[in-house]
Amino acid sequence: MKVGVLQFHPKFKDKSYNYKIIENYLLYIRDALVVLPELANTGYLFLDKSELTDLAEEIPNGYFTNLLINIAKKNNLIIISGLLEVEDSRFYNSAVVVYKNGYVGKYRKINLFYKEKFIFEPGDDLKVFEIDFIDIDNNIYKIKLGVMICFDWYFPEVARNLMLKGANIIAHPANLVLPYCPLAMPIRALENKVYTITANRIGIEQNNNEKLKFIGQSVICSPKSEYLLKLDENQEGVFLVDIDLIINKNITKFNNLNDDLDFLFKKLNINSYK
Repeated sequence: MKVGVLQFHPKFKDKSYNYKIIENYLLYIRDALVVLPELANTGYLFLDKSELTDLAEEIPNGYFTNLLINIAKKNNLIIISGLLEVEDSRFYNSAVVVYKNGYVGKYRKINLFYKEKFIFEPGDDLKVFEIDFIDIDNNIYKIKLGVMICFDWYFPEVARNLMLKGANIIAHPANLVLPYCPLAMPIRALENKVYTITANRIGIEQNNNEKLKFIGQSVICSPKSEYLLKLDENQEGVFLVDIDLIINKNITKFNNLNDDLDFLFKKLNINSYK
């Protein structure tokens, strides 16, 4: 099946512009799973909660979620996008998952980065969403989709937990400014025998005296630690690759990831995931 990323430069606090550019890019592709960056609808560099009030949206009843659902229905897409969420006057750095049948679910970022800790509430749960994706040729792909957001990558426990919950793909909306993540993601994919899809943004964003430069370099990695896609810091658009969702969990003919993990957990007196 086809999976991909949308790497682009959102305009800070300009939701109308971001809606338009996202829609324009996504309407040209069909029959794929596509990951968008973190906070794709608003931009990133908020310094105070007061900046969020007029920009945050509910999930699933907000405009942006419904826009993505309509695009997914038209073009048979699974879309995972970061967005600024509000619920009961509390703000979250969230990601929404939609398919042609509508809203699938959401994830709220747990590991908040830098000044995000003063802006957002942390999430409290990692989820895996099961989707039967049917392409134009009526092939059915059984997707078990884990979601993490940006700085979550730094903690191997996040990707491991998603794998233990059954994920075969980890979608990773991001707004990366540090250089390490694109180097680490092949390892996250290898050590968990999953595909990872990191969608980062590009460009420079400034708010008062603070400025951030985003590194781009969106990557898609295979369970064999291969880069199936690696963009540079300036490329913009939707980029797709083909993947095979039949994943062999064997490491050698005598080592199976799940079996060896179970053995390791028992030796370390950790509760087995089985």
